[in-house]
Amino acid sequence: MTLSPPADESRRPAWEQSYENKQNFVFYPDEEMVRFISKHLRKRTGFDSFDDKQPDAQGMRMLDVGCGIGRHMAMALDFGFTPYGFDLSQTAVQTARDWLRSRGVSDADQRAHQADIRALPFDDGFFGFAVSHGVLDSMPFAIAREGIGEVARVLRPQGLFYCDLIGGGDHEEVIETHHEKDTLQSFFTSQKIDELVSHHFAVLDRIRVDRTDTQTGHVHSRWHLTLQKR
Repeated sequence: MTLSPPADESRRPAWEQSYENKQNFVFYPDEEMVRFISKHLRKRTGFDSFDDKQPDAQGMRMLDVGCGIGRHMAMALDFGFTPYGFDLSQTAVQTARDWLRSRGVSDADQRAHQADIRALPFDDGFFGFAVSHGVLDSMPFAIAREGIGEVARVLRPQGLFYCDLIGGGDHEEVIETHHEKDTLQSFFTSQKIDELVSHHFAVLDRIRVDRTDTQTGHVHSRWHLTLQKR
């Protein structure tokens, strides 16, 4: 496979620094991701009971696209899934492996990988579903569009993919503040989302959540998508 210019690799030192500084050490799952799982895969109904939305939900293999330190892989264990993940940052991946080991996963080195989103180390159709939080909007659009094709490749037919994207425009900018300094932020409109996903996925849910700081008037907008492989 021939990759386009390695713009994401040029940002890798910035991501390594961010994780080394523990800026991205987040330990609790994203609420919207829990909603996605509860609606489409398994809803937890008790300490050890679930309402399965798909007949083979228990044990289903999940891919965390840009897994960070592994918070959503740990969450997947609580739902009875079999989690795998990858990240551009080796620091993040090593931490995710340590977290999985602490949860009793003996093959953690085979579950969390350092990888480029455009060349994933998994077989075609290996995963039942995939999730991604704050990842596809943290790279150039051209790379995200290649990467989403790879995500589709490793999903089974009709497999589901949850992801979220920052709204508020369709531009790209380099982060200059201390948090995630020198990384890239790509903003999305509804039209840009279609350009990103339409070749490989149908959109089942497209929800935009706007969070307003009433003191400053600043609005933080985020898209939450449920996609199904075509």
